[in-house]
Amino acid sequence: MSEQPNIPGVDFDHTLPVMDREQIDMLMMVDDDEDPTALVRELFELFQQESTEKLNTLEAACAANNAQDLRKIVHFIAGSAGNLGLARLCGFYRGVEQGIEAGRLPELSHCAAPIRDAFDGACAAFRNEFSV
Repeated sequence: MSEQPNIPGVDFDHTLPVMDREQIDMLMMVDDDEDPTALVRELFELFQQESTEKLNTLEAACAANNAQDLRKIVHFIAGSAGNLGLARLCGFYRGVEQGIEAGRLPELSHCAAPIRDAFDGACAAFRNEFSV
């Protein structure tokens, strides 16, 4: 991800790395397979599939200004991203969630593109790193 995700009213640590190598390394230690990245790649495929299903409703939630639907989308993906080691995506989505809860995002129509772009950028970086 070359660009930092940005939505006015969303605060998060912009210095977070795209990937948390410690988290990813812990996942690779779990797998006794000859290919230590096999489990990480499998988990990424599952993450991408489930998150894409959630993101299919993103534009509609933002267009309808439905904060609770948007919060549910980013909450689900942030948790999975954190477990997988996608630190910046997790931080940004947690920031979106907190912005909604604090009432700093009264208008959501401008949120869909940065949220989608952050997801796409994180997935591209992960695929590039692990040849997925």
